[in-house]
Amino acid sequence: MNLKRIFARRRYMHFDEPVSPRAARAFATNSESVVKWSFLPLLNWVLCANRIKRHQDGNLKPKQKDRPICYAAHKDAAIYAYYGAMLTENYEQELQRLGLAESVTAFRPGSGKCNIDFAAEAFDWIRDHPNCLALAFDIEAFFDNLDHQILKHQWARIIRQDRLPPDHYAVYRSLTRFAYVDRLEALKALGISPHNVRSGNRRRLCDPETFRLKIRGGGLIRQNSNSFGIPQGSPMSAVLSNIYMLYFDAALAAKVNALGGFYRRYCDDMLCVVDPAAQPDIEAFVANEIQKVKLKLQAEKTGRHLFTLTRNRLTADRPLKYLGFTFDGQRVLLRNAAISKYYSRMRAGITLAVQTMMRKNRIRVAHGETPSHLKRRKLHILYTYLGRHNFPAYVYRATSIFNEPAIKRQIRRHPAKLACGIEAAIRRQAPTAPGSRSPRSAQ
Repeated sequence: MNLKRIFARRRYMHFDEPVSPRAARAFATNSESVVKWSFLPLLNWVLCANRIKRHQDGNLKPKQKDRPICYAAHKDAAIYAYYGAMLTENYEQELQRLGLAESVTAFRPGSGKCNIDFAAEAFDWIRDHPNCLALAFDIEAFFDNLDHQILKHQWARIIRQDRLPPDHYAVYRSLTRFAYVDRLEALKALGISPHNVRSGNRRRLCDPETFRLKIRGGGLIRQNSNSFGIPQGSPMSAVLSNIYMLYFDAALAAKVNALGGFYRRYCDDMLCVVDPAAQPDIEAFVANEIQKVKLKLQAEKTGRHLFTLTRNRLTADRPLKYLGFTFDGQRVLLRNAAISKYYSRMRAGITLAVQTMMRKNRIRVAHGETPSHLKRRKLHILYTYLGRHNFPAYVYRATSIFNEPAIKRQIRRHPAKLACGIEAAIRRQAPTAPGSRSPRSAQ
């Protein structure tokens, strides 16, 4: 257990102040303190993803997917991180005992692999076992529908107890009967700009008295009154979701392996690759087992992809979409949605950088100083091959792992797109702004 990483200082803004690693460790590892602790409400915000879906009529239609994300106060997060680490150790031991170490891939940083590696393993298996059927299943609203009683039973089982000890139960209750506050509503009630939360050297959103008056007194606190659902985004949510699905994974892996197939689960995405003749049996088995854990499959997202080998050429009736990649039997490519998301973030980053430059230049001019040019280096580090931890770096790594040059070619124009985007954003803000260059020079 890496205590230094678990209790690393968290610097985000919440209802309490950041705590030192030493204080966080002393508090979270004291089971008596945890039992008596009153957890603060989580801060909630909604991550919106705009997507384009092709409907059955062939037309492209926009679709927005909202994903609520919650994050805990600093001391609460320290508790969740510590108990999550303890559960992870027990969970990993149980995976080894059940022979599931390769079957469950998400939220296991100790594996040293990422989704590129997991997708490569699946595609390689299909190449080695042609004339197969890939069945892709998706669980509906995964975190929102985890049953509390099943979770409590699995939690106790993973720590080899008949029932949860008092400290574990206190943590369990805080994550099932969780309270939360909408972040934007809280900032509005406290008179804090969402664009500059740290103004005035602020270390916390408010003091306890203001919290009672404006947050609790303002009726902003909501509570999960359902018998299902845990917050997505807490330091424990990931390992709890895996623990919840542990014996489902064991049952399905045993079923698929008995048929000589391949089973993997990455969070709410499941992939079974079997002989085509086993399709009815596997689909019926998955439907039955998922009901046992009180979850539902998204029927419209169930993918059936038949791979056949003809004249030494592997082809698919429909390309398999898995973990951000598509595989048609011959080539592996990035999904178009991932590329669109990257360029959308690039445009947003360019707009923010230019607006920031214009705002600072107005201040400089007001003080009689010369306007400055746009700082382009950061944009290049964020959005081009010059950066080490960005989307192009991810693409180049995928190109290497899959040995597929076509992946890199999918974003071959990204430096030019960045340059043109910068010029366009500058022209929109001010045609004669410093930092602009002609489109020809930007190339």
